[in-house]
Amino acid sequence: MIDWLEEINLETTGPAISMGVRKLGGRPWLVTDDCMVEELALKAELSKDKSREVFLAYEGTQDAGDIVLSLIQKSGIQLTGMDCNHPLEKAGLSVQEDLCLMQRTAGGWILKGASLSFPSRWQLHKKIGKNLSSIHGPVEGYEKNLSKKVDNFFDRMGDEPVWRRNWFIHPDNSLHQPQRPLNGDPIIKFNQIGEKLFVRSERQTLKLLDIPGWMLFTIRVQRTPLKNLLLARQEEFKKWILEAPETHHDHKGLVAEQVDEIQKVFVN
Repeated sequence: MIDWLEEINLETTGPAISMGVRKLGGRPWLVTDDCMVEELALKAELSKDKSREVFLAYEGTQDAGDIVLSLIQKSGIQLTGMDCNHPLEKAGLSVQEDLCLMQRTAGGWILKGASLSFPSRWQLHKKIGKNLSSIHGPVEGYEKNLSKKVDNFFDRMGDEPVWRRNWFIHPDNSLHQPQRPLNGDPIIKFNQIGEKLFVRSERQTLKLLDIPGWMLFTIRVQRTPLKNLLLARQEEFKKWILEAPETHHDHKGLVAEQVDEIQKVFVN
């Protein structure tokens, strides 16, 4: 059984999106697993292709990047030998997480730099330099339900790191997904959903840096075939797919036709 599947929120009530932030406590800040060698190799490969745009940083981010690199070293992770011009890039190529630097300004918390190899259907050049509200603008319900809460939370963030987890269901299992399919995802038939649909989850952490006004946001993408979620939490998932409102399904990347196909597994 895959441990992180227990952290998936399968509630059928309330808003489709929520903060769900918890103190890190005794949990690890960074997570390593058997996929580390493969994922770091992919990061290195992507970084060599400038058209992939997996790293961008504004001027003035060097000091914050140095602190991030030092934190990575102190966590016991060996840094890659790749020659990088920016410490944030070197840090990002050494861990399975993607790393985003946020700075508090008069315009709010601004994304000032990121090592983003494994985006979940968003492009770095469209987000860098923007505040939290603008970054999350395309997310349905964010402005109404979360925008002020998230801004206030960032402003009140203490020294203890926090974490949250979100998740989606996609037919594409690739790690590097900067764009949505032009014609939408293909519909996977009910008898193939276990193998051809995948749970894609982001374990996210927030950590204040030892430099005023700077915060590090980490994103660790974890994936598994949908069959593993069905094995681990079948009754809970059945209730979610049959009873949760359309907004919940849509937020996870499921259009009505795909929901219908998944429901056939439980109603036939």
